[in-house]
Amino acid sequence: MNRQNHDYRDDFYLSSKRPNSKRRKHYNPDEIDRYNYVDRDIYSSSSDKRRKGKKRRKKCGLKKILTTALCLILITFLGVFAYGKYMLSRLNRSENIDTSKYIEQPADAPAWEVMSDKKINNILLIGTDKGDDGNSSRSDTSMLVSIDKENETVRLVSFLRDLYLEIPTVDYKTKFNVAYAKGGAALTMQTIENNFRVNVDKYISVDFESFEQIIDKLGGLDIKMDKKLCDEENKNMGSNLKPGVNHLNGKLTVYYTRIRNTDSDFGRTGRQREVIELIIQKIKKMNPVQINSMMNECFPLIKTNLTDSEFMYLASIAGTVSKYDIETMHIPNLNTYKEKRVKGIGAVLDLDLPKNCEMLREFLYGKNNKQ
Repeated sequence: MNRQNHDYRDDFYLSSKRPNSKRRKHYNPDEIDRYNYVDRDIYSSSSDKRRKGKKRRKKCGLKKILTTALCLILITFLGVFAYGKYMLSRLNRSENIDTSKYIEQPADAPAWEVMSDKKINNILLIGTDKGDDGNSSRSDTSMLVSIDKENETVRLVSFLRDLYLEIPTVDYKTKFNVAYAKGGAALTMQTIENNFRVNVDKYISVDFESFEQIIDKLGGLDIKMDKKLCDEENKNMGSNLKPGVNHLNGKLTVYYTRIRNTDSDFGRTGRQREVIELIIQKIKKMNPVQINSMMNECFPLIKTNLTDSEFMYLASIAGTVSKYDIETMHIPNLNTYKEKRVKGIGAVLDLDLPKNCEMLREFLYGKNNKQ
């Protein structure tokens, strides 16, 4: 064959058929066939990377959602806290409460330790009336509100204003309501504690004009009245009430709690406890917006020595406490006192102090520890 006419395609064909051809000779089984080999690990790793990327994006998204939710909760909490502090700042804490200078042991009182219990909160409610000069005040109502969390009970105890007692810093026995005129809430609380040997160091006071406003903020109260009470209100207040349930506004309600002509001071304090119970029942039916509005308007009318934390605690348990049973009592108890007149003082209730002390302690704490 002529070299010039040599067909190189034949050589390629022949070499491909030869078992010992250079193409076959240099074949290495360990060498990767880049044309036919599929690196599954490469594709697998890229798939894993995609999955990890998706997981990472999901985690980042979830983290953002949680962070946002946490920020919103924190902002809400701070807002509620700030608003709570603002509301509590509206309470009147202008009265200086220092009971230490009034601690004395009355001669007639039993020498027992003052009884207290961490599970029972005693708060004295004081209703005040302005004197004839419009400035000086005297207590017309003193009611102990005792919240017993263990037994789920609220106990209301009225202390009649004509109780004949020894009052610290006053050199003679006199009527109980003199304590407020001489030393305000501090002396009033300490007089109860000294004579009746129960712990009282927190109070809330409101004058009757402010109490009228609070009743009006509540929308008035529905009160069942007999003919004598209706006639008394109609004669002195210009109302047109009839025996049965009457809807009373603030002014008529306050007068209702102060009537003495139809019965006695015992009947009057009984009506006061009734009104407090009705207020509790009314507040139970209010929604949070209504309660908030009422507090905003009423707090400036209230004097107290409750701290912010104590008030916040009472607010936190208010929903639970509103479902507690309510029990009532008055001091003096029946058959434990004598009515008499004292020169320069007037009609008083001369009570058996040890007996009333014992009954009060048992009523509040369920036992009478005389130690």
